[in-house]
Amino acid sequence: MNDLSRRDVFRHGAAAALIAVTATGLAGLASSGATAGPNRAAAQADPRDFEENYKGKKIKGEHDKDHGKHKVHINGRKLGVVQVRLPVAPDSTETYLAVLSTLNHFDPIPLDEGNNRDGLKKLARLAVDQLGDQELTHHADHEHP
Repeated sequence: MNDLSRRDVFRHGAAAALIAVTATGLAGLASSGATAGPNRAAAQADPRDFEENYKGKKIKGEHDKDHGKHKVHINGRKLGVVQVRLPVAPDSTETYLAVLSTLNHFDPIPLDEGNNRDGLKKLARLAVDQLGDQELTHHADHEHP
């Protein structure tokens, strides 16, 4: 992972974001006239979701495995998060999922797919470490493409 340049991270992140936006749009079109009604069962929480205090700040994370739109809140304010698929090595076709936030664009955190994994929690804690005594601004929830 350390062999990736910033340019590679941006290039692969941009490609992943474009694919995610396209897939989300197509999924929205496919389900727009669909069978989802008021009696549809609520989606179950992911076992990796968390809510805890870390270094005096309340952090909360919610995984959205189906759409890749994970949520992180620090003291009630939303931190912009995007899921990207990155290559395992520069010339590899094998990839892994990672999350980026508005505070760690150059340091993707692997997002483990198994139950009870803590990639999103690591991202939230990293954000708190970087914030120190400061709080997130209203611009920290900037949506990524």
